[in-house]
Amino acid sequence: MAKRDYYEVLGLQKGATADEIKKAYRKLAIKWHPDKWQQASEAEQKTAEQNFKEVNEAYAVLSDEQKRARYDQFGHAGMNGGFGGGGSTGGFDFNGMDFDPFDIFNAFFGGPKGRRGGTTYTYTTSGNPFSGFEGFGFGNGNEGFNPFQQSVKGQDINITLRVSLDDVMNGIDKKVKIKHSVADSTGTVRQVEDIIPIHLPKGVMEGQKFMAKGKGNSAPGGKGVPGDLIVNIEEIPHPELLRDQQDLVYNCLISFPTAALGGPVEIPTLNGRVRINVPAGTQPGKILRLKGKGLPSKDTGNIGDLIVNILVFVPEKLSSDEKKAVEKLAKGTNCIPTEENRKSMFSRIKYFFTKQE
Repeated sequence: MAKRDYYEVLGLQKGATADEIKKAYRKLAIKWHPDKWQQASEAEQKTAEQNFKEVNEAYAVLSDEQKRARYDQFGHAGMNGGFGGGGSTGGFDFNGMDFDPFDIFNAFFGGPKGRRGGTTYTYTTSGNPFSGFEGFGFGNGNEGFNPFQQSVKGQDINITLRVSLDDVMNGIDKKVKIKHSVADSTGTVRQVEDIIPIHLPKGVMEGQKFMAKGKGNSAPGGKGVPGDLIVNIEEIPHPELLRDQQDLVYNCLISFPTAALGGPVEIPTLNGRVRINVPAGTQPGKILRLKGKGLPSKDTGNIGDLIVNILVFVPEKLSSDEKKAVEKLAKGTNCIPTEENRKSMFSRIKYFFTKQE
């Protein structure tokens, strides 16, 4: 089979910069490193072997200015069969090569020279890919953590944890049961069940992720660091209240007489129901605000408000007496809307949709 173009192997265009070549190599070399495939099937190991060889071969040429210039001009023919020879690397056999791909790999990542022979390599990388995660009970998930500090990182476990608005209001401690792989001192991997305690602070939001470092699956053969447990937060819809960041919204449906004459109505909160008085002449779309009846902020601890959006019920059917009463009411001058009424109503509706005053 004809060799693939080296740029294609690394997923690059011919004019790629040196930094782009390094970045592409880093990603693919880690992905196809044999240590990550020790527990895979024989076919998958073979695929990883070929891909790892191919990636290192491409990098060996494209990272060298002279070799790259020759390759750009003459293609594979310009390499003069420079990848002949043979060798064995632990459980993986890279035949047809006069270099050890692990030498390239370890030279790039700062690990020891030579073939694996059971050695655990140390890689380094800049930045923190988990800066967006929260932690619970195992540190914050960021401190001192580098996912390339070992040759292989075990597979992460992702779970979804559903929380109610009451949980968001008060914070909660939960325990989740997970099945994951662990390795003993001999490298034997087995499946176990664990109960993991999780503390969620007040004010968590849907879409947030929390991480328990090292509570995922073991690295293949135990040679590396375990993966992490990633907890994805999903909110359980409240039957009456809607959430808007730290505020809660309640759509309060009142009768026309209550809107016109005023009167008491009951409003649900997360701490029980409260009674408020609706002013006489309340219009549909009017916003009432109950201070401090919302949710706490996870970051500041400030409490949001409960926003009551007034809706006025218009009956679809009327009895004969009701119809006569409404007809009599309609003859009054106060029941005819004015342009000022229209503008006021529009302002309230605009506020409700834009949340701006």
